[in-house]
Amino acid sequence: MATSSYVGIDVSKDRLDVAERGGSVWQVDNTCQGIDELVQQMVELQPELIVVEATGGYQRNVVDALFHAGVCVAVVNPARVRQFARACGLLAKTDKLDAQVLAEFGRRVQPRQYEGKSEAEKQLSALLVRRKQLEEMLKAEQNRLRTISPSLRGSVERIIALLKEEKQRLEEQIRELMNEQKAWHEQTEILRSAPGVGPVTTATLLAELPELGKMDRKKIAALVGVAPMNYDSGRKRGYRKTKGGRTDVRSVLYMSTLVATRYNPLIQTQYQHLLKRGKLKKVALTACMRKFLTILNAMVRDQQPFRV
Repeated sequence: MATSSYVGIDVSKDRLDVAERGGSVWQVDNTCQGIDELVQQMVELQPELIVVEATGGYQRNVVDALFHAGVCVAVVNPARVRQFARACGLLAKTDKLDAQVLAEFGRRVQPRQYEGKSEAEKQLSALLVRRKQLEEMLKAEQNRLRTISPSLRGSVERIIALLKEEKQRLEEQIRELMNEQKAWHEQTEILRSAPGVGPVTTATLLAELPELGKMDRKKIAALVGVAPMNYDSGRKRGYRKTKGGRTDVRSVLYMSTLVATRYNPLIQTQYQHLLKRGKLKKVALTACMRKFLTILNAMVRDQQPFRV
């Protein structure tokens, strides 16, 4: 029978510190054997929610194992948890304390539950991450080329050529994977029908935004990080800013919106209208990103291609 207990798990490279709210604190190794042991304990306990702090990828194995075991698990941003701890007057920080704070955070905040990915989605995410890494390395080498000594220019040019070749190979792997997954074909056609949406944007939305089409426009905008946040106090009306969200999705949405301001009639019209009203280009582009995301969300929800 399910209980109302909450569990927090602080993750490090070699160890998992586990705390049941108001109860015991224990440790297991962050290994296959340790995770199997923990999963068995959680299946027996059946907590209301298990809260795991995102820790540079070290949490993935335990989160996937808990999810596939059928227990409720949430992955949370460490910054949010640290702010919560300070608000509660908890200034000290140890792994055991962090696990206890995570359990209390789960009870009070009720973070959104983790939605597992299929093996294809995991593979696509990994390919996209590697592609982004190559892009960053390529940009760094291209910047070095501007100031490098002439005697070393050939070395940098060879590395640039190698990085471009590897990036093309990864993009081919992404295309092949997407073609292999029949479940993605219809979604791909719908998304690609919108001017401004290319293959990388489509792949990123499929892999990193499974909520697309399942949320209303305000929630999906907040999830991606393109919703303006109020900053008011008394008579003061502060400057609205966008915060948080999924960085990878927001990055590709930014590039797609840039293209859309030239080739997508709906986005182009709004962008020009905002500029005529005196809005800064950055502000106008952010508003267009939000509108573009809203359009894509509605397209996937209704399973309809782009229409002017």
